[in-house]
Amino acid sequence: MVEAAFALILEGKAPPSAQDVADRAGVSVSSVFRNFDGLADLQRQALDQFHSRYSHFASARPAPGADLVSRIGFFVRTRVGLYEQAGQLLMLARFRALDHETMAEAVAYNRAALAAQTRECFRAEIAGRTVADASDLLSLLDSLTSPEAFELMTRTHRRSPRQISRSWRLALRVFIAGWPPATFTLTKSEGRSP
Repeated sequence: MVEAAFALILEGKAPPSAQDVADRAGVSVSSVFRNFDGLADLQRQALDQFHSRYSHFASARPAPGADLVSRIGFFVRTRVGLYEQAGQLLMLARFRALDHETMAEAVAYNRAALAAQTRECFRAEIAGRTVADASDLLSLLDSLTSPEAFELMTRTHRRSPRQISRSWRLALRVFIAGWPPATFTLTKSEGRSP
């Protein structure tokens, strides 16, 4: 039944109803409710399938001591790999999160995991920065390579995963190289106290 629910989610039916799951699994609706603590429990277990199949992308970390170019390459490969395999699910979860708590929890979990990966990949680049400056840099790097950015580039700009990978690698190198050094401060009119 969990596999049936996951398959329905993959097909865009999220969250699946008890009847949908029963029909797909070839069981009665009463069997669904006998085996789970309600529909939310079944949906949560189906989302656990997502985590078991795809969480290795977000939990992956670059090799210790890797230089910036290697870390950027690793970072882009893992992001694009995740979005190629699970991008439709991520998009569907974001859409359904507006009115389904289980989906909202899954989206929050995935976003936190991707943010943690960004922090780990670019730990050296934020070393010595203020909390605000490090947060500014990391949030921009994470946003640039987010599922939403990938979706925009593929759907609106018709870019292939290979083209996106190339442009993200270049953008990250340029962006990080152009970011002011840790000792730089903006004036009040630019958004920070001197």
